[in-house]
Amino acid sequence: MFYRPWEELPSDPEFPSDLGLLGYFVNDEDEIRSIQSPDHYFKFHIDKNSRYNERQRYAMNEAIENLVHARLESHGLEKIRLPLGTPSDKPNVPIFVSSDIKSKSRIILIIGETYQDLGIIAHRILGGRGGVNKGSMVSVVSTLKSQPSSSSDPSPPGFILANTGQFIWHESLKRCCTISGTEGTPMPSAVHAGVKWYVEVGKDRVEGNKDIREHMKTIFETVIPAFLNKDAGLDIIAVGDGADALEKYLDWSETWKRLSDRINCLAILGAYYHLEDLQSTNFREFLREKGRAYATSVEPLGTPLSGPDGNPNTVTFTHNGTPVYSGGESHHVETLLAHALPHLAEWLLEVTITGKKDYRNPNAPILYCDPENEALKMEPDWSKWQNAPSDKQPPADFHEVEPNANVKNDEGGDGGKVTIQDLDDDDCDKDVKELEKTLGMMKTTEHQS
Repeated sequence: MFYRPWEELPSDPEFPSDLGLLGYFVNDEDEIRSIQSPDHYFKFHIDKNSRYNERQRYAMNEAIENLVHARLESHGLEKIRLPLGTPSDKPNVPIFVSSDIKSKSRIILIIGETYQDLGIIAHRILGGRGGVNKGSMVSVVSTLKSQPSSSSDPSPPGFILANTGQFIWHESLKRCCTISGTEGTPMPSAVHAGVKWYVEVGKDRVEGNKDIREHMKTIFETVIPAFLNKDAGLDIIAVGDGADALEKYLDWSETWKRLSDRINCLAILGAYYHLEDLQSTNFREFLREKGRAYATSVEPLGTPLSGPDGNPNTVTFTHNGTPVYSGGESHHVETLLAHALPHLAEWLLEVTITGKKDYRNPNAPILYCDPENEALKMEPDWSKWQNAPSDKQPPADFHEVEPNANVKNDEGGDGGKVTIQDLDDDDCDKDVKELEKTLGMMKTTEHQS
């Protein structure tokens, strides 16, 4: 019996959470590039062992997160730990709040997706073409910070950045991680099966923030009452499954009754909460009048795709209960906020200047229809085969033959094929019996020989 002690297992690889030490830098275009090859972005596959790749990516994401958080703090945001008053070495979920939020009359609440770290929009932009600011909440804060709080209040709005993904407390790291982020956290060895077998990770969830549903409740029932003055209004931006969770929370008569006076408008990006699932009549009416949705689409940014009741002439999901516009992104929901930001910012400013009481979404007819699918034009033209005489049909053509079919060509002949003349059940039974008789004779001959 072979025996290998635990201490002989290969050590888990270690990488520093520092851009420079990892071999990367931020260039003049705010993009992260390789120090050795400045024309190249982040390289994930550095080893045949996938564990090395995962550990490097975890360190890279942590370094980027630190960079983004430093930039957010430079815009006047500070990190708050939930539950409120929790020390940094105890299970907590961090969020960002404007340091002067108490004095603000307009607050912008931003709710991201459940698999993104705090302050991150999309790593595919942040670590690639687009850069750090565009791929993070830094671009959102810096853009909306230039707007006034109302027509009578020229001061910039305050911000709350919810943390909808980092709910798993890692005791040895003293921080929370997303579910995907835990795959790259340290293990006892490089060959351990993963976090689900490693009891230290995942056993602790933060009180009041065990999942996104609890986090929504904590934001609206704990954070907002504690940090906002009683007259402050909320502009809400929500992305992907974060938007779905938000709508589920607000879509209850008692909840909406309590919060409706605070919420000025709601922008949802890439959400799939169907208007037929809406339970609260008042919330449904609010979405129709003061809500807006952005969807993935090949159309230019801001193209109207649908009214509040949906558009049957497009394959894009448009049954949000709000007017739907193209987000300027054709595929990825996670990048919608980064691409739709200019158009979204204009709308938020319009709502702010007009005022909550007076603003209503324009009731204009939507004439949009999906363009003809160019891929269909590339399909072979089968009509010449489908309309050809039966004896000219290719073998791949499998049309059903009627029981009493008479297969002939256009000249009336049988085309040299076996003709099916008045085929009925009696003929079939007769053929089957003849076949059974033949098979029986063959078996008898074999037995006698």
